Amino acid sequence: MKRFLGGACVVILMAGCSGLGNLGGLGDILGSTGSTQSSDVRGVVSRIDTQSRMIVLDVDYVNNLRDTRSNSNVYYDDRTVVEFDQREYRVEDLERGDEISIRGTNQDGRYVAERITVTRNVRN
Repeated sequence: MKRFLGGACVVILMAGCSGLGNLGGLGDILGSTGSTQSSDVRGVVSRIDTQSRMIVLDVDYVNNLRDTRSNSNVYYDDRTVVEFDQREYRVEDLERGDEISIRGTNQDGRYVAERITVTRNVRN
């Protein structure tokens, strides 16, 4: 009986952990899938995928802690605001090499940007 219970526990643990693989990007480091607390991320834009509404980011800091993750995914939606020099822009206006600061939340395991501030424009 002990052997059966031990095997059942392993199967249950494996099933529970398999759902964590969907977090991807920054979702896994910014709290659980139900988290509504805002987090700050800073990094450099690698590319923008407009079809997936995703920014691929080389991360420098997460919540003011050094964290050099490359190619982390940050998602955006219709409510995401991009600001540079006190003017608003579209997310699609961001360019590879722009340094940005993002305020966002974890929504269903994905880090979604609420506000993006360009701290250094690649063209300047």
